[in-house]
This record gives sequence, C-alpha cells and structure tokens, in this order.
Amino acid sequence: MATIENGNMVNINYTGRTKEDNKVFDTTFENIAKKEDVFDEKVIYRPFTLIIGKNWLPAGLEEELVGMKEGQKKTIEVEAKKGFGLRDRSQIRLIQRREFQRHQIKPKEDMKVEIGGQTGRILKVSSSRVKVDFNHDLAGMDLIYEVEIVKKITDVKEQFICLLEKRLPGVDFSTTKIEIKGKIIEVELPKATRFMEYIQFTRNGVTRDLGEISTKYDKISFIEHYDIEKKK
Repeated sequence: MATIENGNMVNINYTGRTKEDNKVFDTTFENIAKKEDVFDEKVIYRPFTLIIGKNWLPAGLEEELVGMKEGQKKTIEVEAKKGFGLRDRSQIRLIQRREFQRHQIKPKEDMKVEIGGQTGRILKVSSSRVKVDFNHDLAGMDLIYEVEIVKKITDVKEQFICLLEKRLPGVDFSTTKIEIKGKIIEVELPKATRFMEYIQFTRNGVTRDLGEISTKYDKISFIEHYDIEKKK
C-alpha cells in the first residue's frame, strides 16, 4: 500500500472533536453530522481532498498523516497551537456601532459577522460600540481527529478533477476532457462552467495547486469550442 509523504495529494475521511468535551465540530460523514447536530445542508459530505503540507487542515493534523498508508485509520491528538491557534486577546476588539450600520448589519450577541475582511463573533452589544472576538471559534482548544486515508491520488487527470471539485463543490466535472501532450496539459471543461462566477479564479487556483504537486508539466491550456449555428 502507498505510503503518504509531504506534498502528496490524498483523500481522507475524518471526524474532529474538541478534546475537552468530546463534541464533534467537523466531519466528512453525513450520518455523523446529523447524529451530532452539526449537519449543514450546504456541505457536500464526502472524502476531503488535500495536499499534505498546504495546511488545508490544521498543521498538527497534516503532519501526522505523513507516513500513514492507504486504508489506515488513526486517532490523532492536535494541540491548540497546531490546531486553530492559541487565543489572542488582541483579537477581541471594540468596534463602533456605526460601522455595522454602514454594512447594514444589526448586531446581536453570538452573531457571526464579517468586518474589514475578518470573520468574528459578537460578544457584547452596547448603544455605541460592539465587542467582537476575531479568534477562530476553536482557538485555544485541543482537538482529537479520527482519520482514515482513503486514497493517495497520483494520476494527474484524477488530481485535476479532485482539485476542480474542491474549488467548485457540487459542480459535475465528469465530462471534463483532459489530454497530456508532453509537458502541456490540455483541458476542456464542461460547457456549463463557462459563465460561472469565479471560474477564472478556479482555473488559476487549480493550475497553482497542480504545480505544487508535480514538476512534470510546464503549462495548462484551457480550451473552449463553440459550434457555429448555420442558417437553414
């Protein structure tokens, strides 16, 4: 069975719990999400794709995946500093209430908000100011993950599809055409994606991600074909 190394692309299943109270905060399993009351209908529950070392998951978790093998299961404890970080008191700020009015937000305690490009949780609301905690909700908490390596992904075409699905979840990429021509990868995405919002950012992101996995290729060409309608 293939051994996982830094820089590899893998699919994993996992369930994450806080060590202190054993509460589930994240999982790739729909049945567990429903049972533990963390189900989100916007989430597609399936194995998580990541490139080891990119910290798409907490660093302490990714480090422990190195050396595991396909099909292997493991319980991993992650200290807060290698999870979602230690709590930082400087990230608790008082913001003028008019700033919320400017964004048409009616502040309420325990409400999640995005201000100045940062996401935080409202701790207290007064007549003139709002106290917001910009620490991650899991900052300062030790974590426990139950993890299984589903697959090490080595085929470049499969890697490409997995990266597309990660950046645009819910989109059907099964008809994507991928052809390898020496050091060039030619890709024709499904017609339905052509006018999707953020499709250009997706192309750029997938190209960058693939470059971090392999040095075999120099270029990715995205090809589009349009049929000419002929008058009858």
